[in-house]
Amino acid sequence: MDFGIRREKRALARALGVTGVSTMLLHAQSAVHRGGYVRVVNYHGTPPEFAASFERQMEFYAEHFEPVGRADLDRFYREGRWTGRRPGLLITFDDGLRTNYDVAAPVLERHGFPGWFFVPVGFIDEPAQHQLAYASEHLIQVDHAYADGRVAMSWDELRALSQRHEVGCHTRTHLRLAPSIAPAMLEDEIIAAREDMTARVGRTVDTFCWVGGEEHTYSAEAARVIRRAGYAYSFMTNNAPLVPGTDPYQIQRTNIEAAWPLDVLRFQLSGVMDAIYAPKRSRVNRLTER
Repeated sequence: MDFGIRREKRALARALGVTGVSTMLLHAQSAVHRGGYVRVVNYHGTPPEFAASFERQMEFYAEHFEPVGRADLDRFYREGRWTGRRPGLLITFDDGLRTNYDVAAPVLERHGFPGWFFVPVGFIDEPAQHQLAYASEHLIQVDHAYADGRVAMSWDELRALSQRHEVGCHTRTHLRLAPSIAPAMLEDEIIAAREDMTARVGRTVDTFCWVGGEEHTYSAEAARVIRRAGYAYSFMTNNAPLVPGTDPYQIQRTNIEAAWPLDVLRFQLSGVMDAIYAPKRSRVNRLTER
């Protein structure tokens, strides 16, 4: 997956930013979603060379949103509404990259935002000297080279994160859960991976995140296994705010990356991408509903 910004999107984001349209649309969403809403975003790597950019993004978030941790999400579903003065923001990170621990976590904590870290169990288990090869084989985009060769978080780091943040399962091997995946493999990637992760982290892991996000990477059978596995929440990547009535197994996210400038971030959060993704999101939701 290419985490860069297409030229057309950058140009549109710049134009909507200069004219103030992105900001206007961002504020308009609070009027549209009368029961309040939570925007869920997802990152991948947060390399040191983009730490300053990530810090600016967090400053923007702190100005416009309220943080959403596990207790906040549970309360949202229990009460059926978001009660904050500003919209909520739930920040997720995919793939278990070491830079999320070294760079993202300290910045999050400075700004009072909990992170939600979704990791492939097998990537964390892989010895440091083999992690680059593993990442290449399993379509994990490594964002920074370390002298010791370790590019994934360690279990010690994940245990430490779990004390202050949320740690969730991103399958065992970073597998896209297409309809062609055999039932036994789904059991391992979804159920056994959760059990192994719970044992290694030392606390219950009951949040799940699908891999990839392309339409062909969702399947009805995988959705059934996720629900049967006992996960409380399942995250996708099809651009929509979390509003009252949202299925907890169809929580949609909007992609942001640490290197992206603020005009692109505003564009991503403006609701334009929600509209663009609506047909795909509707098809995926119908496929994976109860």
